[in-house]
Amino acid sequence: MSNPRPSRLALPVAAVAASAALCGFFAAPNARATGFLTDQFGADHGQPALGNAYSVYFNPAAMTGMKGSDVTLEGVFAARSLSFNRSPSALSPSCGPSPSSPSCAGTGSASSPIYQSSNTGPATLFNGLAAPYLGYVTDFGGSKFRLGVAGYVPFGGQVSWGKVGAFQNYPGAPGAYDGPQRWASISASTASLYGTVALAYRIEAAHLGIGVSASVINTSIQDTRAHNFDGSDSVIGNGSIVEGRSYLDVSGVQVGAAAGLYWEPTTTLRLGASYTSQPNFGTMRLSGSFKDYTPGSDVKPTNVDLLQSLPDVIRFGAAWRVAPDAELRLDGSWQRWSEFTNQCVVISGKSCSLGNNGSSPNGDVVQNVVRNFQDAFKIRAGGAYWVLPQTEMFASGSLETSPVGSRYEDALIYDNVHVAGTLGVRHGFTKNIYAMAAYTYIYVLPMTVTDSALATYAQPSKAPSENGQYSASLYILNAALSYVF
Repeated sequence: MSNPRPSRLALPVAAVAASAALCGFFAAPNARATGFLTDQFGADHGQPALGNAYSVYFNPAAMTGMKGSDVTLEGVFAARSLSFNRSPSALSPSCGPSPSSPSCAGTGSASSPIYQSSNTGPATLFNGLAAPYLGYVTDFGGSKFRLGVAGYVPFGGQVSWGKVGAFQNYPGAPGAYDGPQRWASISASTASLYGTVALAYRIEAAHLGIGVSASVINTSIQDTRAHNFDGSDSVIGNGSIVEGRSYLDVSGVQVGAAAGLYWEPTTTLRLGASYTSQPNFGTMRLSGSFKDYTPGSDVKPTNVDLLQSLPDVIRFGAAWRVAPDAELRLDGSWQRWSEFTNQCVVISGKSCSLGNNGSSPNGDVVQNVVRNFQDAFKIRAGGAYWVLPQTEMFASGSLETSPVGSRYEDALIYDNVHVAGTLGVRHGFTKNIYAMAAYTYIYVLPMTVTDSALATYAQPSKAPSENGQYSASLYILNAALSYVF
């Protein structure tokens, strides 16, 4: 006796469970952590005017632009190369803003060759990561309603910097083995795992779709960096090693929502727009432990919360079928990164109360990383050509501004204006089975920072200057398999 076919109402439950398991498998060990939006799902098919399984994330209303049901599993495989050359102007010793400061006169540690060589020079990384997207959309057999579920990781990643062999087991500056960028980053990981349910309705007479979604978000962050209590990059003080380390490990659950519109004003033109809320609609509170190690002391964890606010996003898109076998596409987004002002570590249950200079008047802030991001936007234009009815070739180019101003750049979150190009193909092997592959190269414009503001704050917000030269590139491969029925 054959097994009965699962109902379309049972499939969403299975998809949600599979999404959570798959995303957890990929994201937990391999997460990459700049905290930036990493919504590369679907390549050119992930945009608000195209109806497919990616619509659950990009625009729930666009689900009304498709018929039948679609189950899509995608792997996004990415690598990032980054180089940072910390300049002598970045030196931030305990005795003053720089070794040449009058207050540093006569202090051997600030002018020593060991201090300067261990805190300047090149650092590099080449990190890889994998992130999944698993989505399911159905029209319930031809109804005006659409239901979609998906699991994915739109914020996340990992950073792990190369070591400096010349300082391995070096007694005068053992911490320098972790590289000159270590005051901003030695290693870090983060992942925001979304489980989303979306519902949409098509008003056939107006060729209009409206949609909403709700998400449960599980976020975790681990961060290791060099850290001194006075916010300096001093290695030696009074003849002893003073360079320490901080270790942060926090996690928490948030909620989020999205809404969108989808319109077909003509038979050849599709338009879409959507709004995706901030995680938790504002401030996220992640709970866990913080350890601040100073040579000669015990590492005692403190129960802490990390408070931060990630952006909400407005998206728009258009797709114009200029010929039976050709389509032009345009989409963009506005990302409100101006909400991301601080990553504030506080004693468990406390608030992030900071003075204008970054001080903590009531002592509740254990450590604060000043971000002061700005809003950013992305614009992408491209097209598709069907060389065969079942084979689509597509390509696009994009420009994206950076949310990070030069005064707040550091080796962990480095970003600048970047341009990207994508080339891909989607092929139907049968009427039910489709595969898609795409490659994207992202070039980040190099930057030389000479005005880092990180050392100008008071404790616990003060951190060593990150002046220096930065450059980066990203390489992204999308591979997806879809079953449509």
